[in-house]
Amino acid sequence: MNLVDVILAGFFTPVIMFFILGMVTTLVKSDLEIPEAMSRSMAIFLMVAIGLRGGSRAVQAIKEHPELLIVVTMVAVLAAILGVLIAVLTATIMRKVAKLRTADAWAAGGHYGAVSSATLALACSLAAEAQKAAPDQLIYVGWMPAMYPFMDSPALLAAIIVGRIALAREAGAAGVGVNVGKVLHHSIFGLAVWLLISSLIIGTLTQIFSPNDLRDSLAFFDGMFRGVLALFLLDMGMVAARRLAALRELGSRLWKVVLLAWALPTTWGFLGILAMFAVHCALPGLVGWGDAFVFAAIAGGCSYISAPIAMKVAMPEANPSISLPMALALTFPFNVIVNMTVWQIVCRALWGA
Repeated sequence: MNLVDVILAGFFTPVIMFFILGMVTTLVKSDLEIPEAMSRSMAIFLMVAIGLRGGSRAVQAIKEHPELLIVVTMVAVLAAILGVLIAVLTATIMRKVAKLRTADAWAAGGHYGAVSSATLALACSLAAEAQKAAPDQLIYVGWMPAMYPFMDSPALLAAIIVGRIALAREAGAAGVGVNVGKVLHHSIFGLAVWLLISSLIIGTLTQIFSPNDLRDSLAFFDGMFRGVLALFLLDMGMVAARRLAALRELGSRLWKVVLLAWALPTTWGFLGILAMFAVHCALPGLVGWGDAFVFAAIAGGCSYISAPIAMKVAMPEANPSISLPMALALTFPFNVIVNMTVWQIVCRALWGA
């Protein structure tokens, strides 16, 4: 495929078109609505499907290539390091460049360091389709979604702990009140992370001990995955468009925030790609460009589920009408419409695909 074909194929997919439809639906003030219960059900379905498939493919891949276990361990460590780095750098840039208040800057750091489940689901779908189109090539093994919690929780903890220290220094306080146990609880046992971790474990165990039953279950999830994802992104597009108005309170700082909300996740995605390319160079033949693409989505995503809950509990001084609209109305649409294609192009170029 030439560059133009890659761009067109990456953009004109049903799931991305449904996301754009969702934004247009809200902007033209259509009376179309997705019930909250349906939206939550779709999120549950997607996380379970990703987890089961990820656990199953991880076992299959490690059986075929035992050395892959070293790669998984390396990537998990890299994910944790990158999560902390992204959270701290995002907060620092938001504070220095966008001139956000300390609490708001560190809340933004937590959102951008943590992982977007919808961005991950879309990347997994696109990578799986690329692998299906070229079954004789190594493109996407399928275990990369397991890296979600390794980046999500460390990023949230880093943003909260360092952010609380910064707030204490501003106030001249001697101590820093951070309930690490409560933060960890909300981070790990929140909807997306908990479902993904649990499903990964179930997928791993059933692939080892009951592969035939798992194959029957996966037939159900795989058959419906892209359809459910399209409807879920329709809903996300509507939510994103509704959140745009909340950004007006930023006033003269809005243009800086918009640019950073686009530039930072793009940069973090590139950083994730380079990290996976380093692993690929160190241990060739175990990480495909699709795996790197999914890792880019993990690094470049911006949480709108785990981060808002964790920040509400641990950093109540932060204004939620800044970080959440940034994540949903600015970064998520940009990632879906632009970065999904850009990251694929960079990955393909590095892997020579």
